[in-house]
Amino acid sequence: MDRIIVIFAVLLLSLGCGSENSTSSGECDATSCDADSDSDGDSDTDTDSDSDSDSDSDSDSDTDSVSDSDTDSDSDTDTDSDSDSDTDSDSDGDGDSDSDADSDTDSDSDSDTDSDSDGDTDSDTDTDIDTNSDTDTMWDTDSLTDTTSNADTDTQPRYESFDVTNPLILERADPWMYRHTDGFYYFIATEPDYARIYLRRAETVQGLADAMEQQIWTRHSSGEMGAHIWAPEIHFIDNAWYIYFAAGSTDNIWAIRIYVLENTAANPLTGTWTEKGRIPTAWESFSLDATTFEHNGTRYLLWAQNDPDLVAQNTNIYISAMSNPWTLSGPQVMLSKSDYEWEKIGYAVNEGPAVLKRSGRIFVSYSASATDANYAVGLLWASEDADFLNPASWHKSAEPVLKSGNNVFGPGHSMFTTSPDGTLDLLVYHGRDYEFIDGDPLNNPDRHTRVQQIFWDSDGMPIIGPPVANGTITISTDNLNQ
Repeated sequence: MDRIIVIFAVLLLSLGCGSENSTSSGECDATSCDADSDSDGDSDTDTDSDSDSDSDSDSDSDTDSVSDSDTDSDSDTDTDSDSDSDTDSDSDGDGDSDSDADSDTDSDSDSDTDSDSDGDTDSDTDTDIDTNSDTDTMWDTDSLTDTTSNADTDTQPRYESFDVTNPLILERADPWMYRHTDGFYYFIATEPDYARIYLRRAETVQGLADAMEQQIWTRHSSGEMGAHIWAPEIHFIDNAWYIYFAAGSTDNIWAIRIYVLENTAANPLTGTWTEKGRIPTAWESFSLDATTFEHNGTRYLLWAQNDPDLVAQNTNIYISAMSNPWTLSGPQVMLSKSDYEWEKIGYAVNEGPAVLKRSGRIFVSYSASATDANYAVGLLWASEDADFLNPASWHKSAEPVLKSGNNVFGPGHSMFTTSPDGTLDLLVYHGRDYEFIDGDPLNNPDRHTRVQQIFWDSDGMPIIGPPVANGTITISTDNLNQ
């Protein structure tokens, strides 16, 4: 009998321990396994007690929310449960809950914002959080988008700021600064001996000041292209480099005409420059300062030339379409001559055209009067949809847009380029540091290259002058707001 009572007591004790162990096991799953338990109501992730599975929480909206307490426990299966929250269930309150055995549990919310029952709202931006019971939560940083730069959009220019010291390059007149897609600025200009063409490049505007220049062509010892090598410009057209320049002859140094060089190398400081010859025009007369631009599939040449029938005019601005970079096609039309008194001081000259495309217009700057302190810059413009070969399409400024000032004299032969990212417009031109010249201005070497920022008014017209004084200036996006 005593034996039976002992056996019965052991059985009772055994049954009580089994019930206690079952409860203890459940607490272990929630607190001491690898899964995390959230009980403060402010957690952003759910907890899975299954150490062999992952729980992914994705939201079609940009916010995730949990209730005051989210605790998920399973042995082999992920089961997500909430009392009053929307974690792992639709936020519309339809009560749907997703559970998978040993698999990922995904949830989509049908609303834009899920709120904690304590009133807090937790927001995530289009990201997936993967919580693994055996690992820490990780962000895939390679998939994140950098939104700090807007250089590839038109909504807001990337911030730019850099310094330029004027004069930038000494004894370089008729400057031309071409910003290419390879990240370099290419610089070319008239040198004081009128004998050679030099080319240099740098990654910044200021860098051109100290860049090594390379002689890429020299005048002929006799005949054509033997004198007065003036105003070279470099352009990249149809995967080749072209230099337009003016030159006289050893037989007649004033028989100045327009010529073209070509180089098919990727880097114009290498390769071979081939002479494509002279560009014939409608008159066999003094012609110079050729530049080219393309618009709507048509390439154009602009240049200055003397019309023998216009005795009172020295040079005028002309335009023509081109069939290739060294051949004119179709009519040759005069766009501008010296109409105003400021264009006729010393000589009745319109020369040195350069093109800028902005604000739905084609702008052409040009220079006028003698090349002393009276030299100044005017402006032509036409709608980008206009017929450029119709003189009536063009408007002309009644006053110069750039003239002597701030101790810079005879500013002229201007052209346009941009900041490195293309958002800020720059004016490049030459000028002297003093007003009075001994002898013929053409024999004076002190025309120096200068650079300054261009601004725009509310009508989309450029604000070009006055010339900035000598010294260092800051070209910056900030300047646009001043």
